[in-house]
Amino acid sequence: MSFKASKYTIWMNYDNDKKQYQVPMNPESIQIKIDGKAVTSDIDRLGTLLHKGKRGPMQISWSSYFPATYGSYCTCQKKNFKSPQTMHKWILALMNAANPLHLVFSGAFSLNIYAVITSYTATEEGGDVGTISYSITLKEYRSVTIKKYTKPNTKKKAPAKQTKTKKRVNNTQKKKTYKIKQGDCLWNIAKKYYGDGKKCTKIYNANKSVLNKAAKKHGYSNCRNGNLIFPGTTITIP
Repeated sequence: MSFKASKYTIWMNYDNDKKQYQVPMNPESIQIKIDGKAVTSDIDRLGTLLHKGKRGPMQISWSSYFPATYGSYCTCQKKNFKSPQTMHKWILALMNAANPLHLVFSGAFSLNIYAVITSYTATEEGGDVGTISYSITLKEYRSVTIKKYTKPNTKKKAPAKQTKTKKRVNNTQKKKTYKIKQGDCLWNIAKKYYGDGKKCTKIYNANKSVLNKAAKKHGYSNCRNGNLIFPGTTITIP
């Protein structure tokens, strides 16, 4: 089955789908591997018996490339297109994340699971500067099922009960906060958290109302685009 048609989409999301990244070029093929599980036991006079168990975790792998520029050959809409560098950094971030990513295939070949990236190889060739070719392998993530044991009531001679509780996968990313100190500016705060002071506008846009409110408390009409901040104000680092 070819996956080149644009009706098929592949998404690698995080933070309960608040961060959504679509693969810009669908691969020619996708490999899915699922191992079955069977247990054997030897019983006197009956011989060896085979017991069927639950399947192993699903493994998904494919190879494709991140094009340097958007074009009609892309299998995503232009608004969802991201540069090769952005997609490369996103995959590395998912590999280092504390929680599994949300993998979604739409179309006839539908898949909706949580997974972790177990292998990722990226290559940039001199003949096509800017384009990144890659191969990726993911493995299905399953939350652990914990059994609770309830001690039987000996007076009523009730049988022991077992209940199952299943913890839902939560890959919500916790927001960072920072309390402004004397001598701080948004440039220095951005440089501290992002390593780039130019990203101060990102912090300003996420905290515009908080900064304006603090400025009004000190007698100003607004925070002057983030240039006027006050110690003790708690802001969010997006």
